[in-house]
Formats: sequence, structure tokens, C-alpha cells
Amino acid sequence: MQPSSPHSPPEYPDLKIAVSSCDLYCDMWPLFFHFLFKQWPDVPTPIYLITNHLSYDDPRVVTVKVGDDISWTDGVARGMAQIPSEYSFLFLDDFMLTKPMPAQRLAEVYRPLREQNGDWVCLRPRAPAPENDPQALISPLTEAAQSAGFHAGIWRTKHLQKICSDVQLNIWHMEGHIRKLIRAGTAGKLFYMTENAAGLVSYIEVVKRFWQKDGIDYVRANNIQPDLWRRPYPPQGDNVFARFVRSILKRYVRMKSALETNRLLKNNNGVVSSAVRYIKVDK
Repeated sequence: MQPSSPHSPPEYPDLKIAVSSCDLYCDMWPLFFHFLFKQWPDVPTPIYLITNHLSYDDPRVVTVKVGDDISWTDGVARGMAQIPSEYSFLFLDDFMLTKPMPAQRLAEVYRPLREQNGDWVCLRPRAPAPENDPQALISPLTEAAQSAGFHAGIWRTKHLQKICSDVQLNIWHMEGHIRKLIRAGTAGKLFYMTENAAGLVSYIEVVKRFWQKDGIDYVRANNIQPDLWRRPYPPQGDNVFARFVRSILKRYVRMKSALETNRLLKNNNGVVSSAVRYIKVDK
């Protein structure tokens, strides 16, 4: 597939959009990109989708195939090695944008990150502005108790590749590993977005392996029908019955994913359709 544009817009020099995913979550791709393009119609393209063996059928998206799913960090490290930019705006595949992206404010946050040779900035406000610069949009991490995460944020591409290639961890354990690096003073130049830049990115986590109530409500409110056979919506409580059902469905989801992946590889050249299922409305 040929991307729609080979260059970043002038306001985002040397910045690409990357989406961390795997074949297990290929059912999320049409929904993720539906809301991304809806809320950010002038998003810099191509967008780089990091996954295993499948590919996504959209000319604005370049699929970065990293092979078998060894660990989350392994996939990200191998994926980042193939992204041709100094910085990457990293998304997770199950976080859907809920409001329009303020493109100008994003550029204003990205600019000081590059000027200060930063390695990461969180795009959710987490800190007050520095005393010597009360109008600043980003502020360096200065306390050992602070941490970096993998929700929406901008990373120096090679820095993220390096810290992920050093370990074999899932995403949650990797966040703990970064906290250790911060305490040791070896995490790199990390920044929080300050309260001056509040409201830059608005998103919702729609699944945690299974559909969440907020996710179900959000996609249905947008007239989209989630595929509950592919990824169920089990009981959400923390009681014994709900936990038992979810433990059974974990195996079900993996089985369905493996079957769907094999079917697509065998019958459709491994290509995942970008079609979104809409709820039928009676007229």
C-alpha cells in the first residue's frame, strides 16, 4: 500500500504517528482509525501500525509487521526500528479519541520537546509549570515518585526502541520498569505536559481484553455495533462469578483471535478490512 503523503506537515517536523498493537487486537483497528480520522481529519500520514502478521486495508496506514508476539516490549522495539522519524506520537489501539484534536496546541507542545532535546512528553496534564517559566506547556520530571506511561505521548523514537529492547515485559510491567529507571536517574529526558496545556488529548479506553461498559456505551452512541462474538462484554463486577466468567472468556478470545488470524492469512492475504459495522436504525 502506498501512503497518502510521505511527509509530516510543517507544524510537526520529523514526527510520525505510531499505533502499538498486535494481531490479537485486529478487531479494534477499524474502530480505532474510525475515531482517529473523525476527530483528527488532518492527522499527519502515513500512520504506522505495529503488529505481528496481519495488515490493515487503508492507504493512510502503513502496517509494520514484527513477527510473532514475544512480548509487548519486543514488538514495540522492533516496530520503532522501522519508523522513519526522530519522534513518534504513540497511541494504544484500544484508546479511542472522543474529542477533536487541537492540532495547533499539539504543535506548541511538540516544539519545546524538540528544542529541549527531550525523550518523552505525556500528553495529559500532570504537573504545574516550572517556577521560572509559568507559561510553559511542558515541565521536566524532577521527582523520583513520578512515572512515565504509554497512553498518548510523544517519544523520541530511538529512545523508546532502546528502553524496550533492553527487557522482555508486558506493558504494565514496563511502566514499573520505567519508574525504576526514573529513580535511578537513567530514564532519559522525560517531561509532563503542564496544566497550561489542559485538554490536549481526550480519549477513552474501550476494552481491557474484553469490552468495558464505557467503551460499549461510547461506540453505540456513535451508531457503531461492536462485535461481541469476537470480543465479549462479560460481567464487569469483582465478585467470584464475574471473575470466573472472565477467566473462561480469556481463552475464548485467544481462540477466536487465532482462528480469525489463520482465516485472514489463508483466504485474504492477511488483510484486515477497514469496514465499520453500523447499528441499523429503523426509519
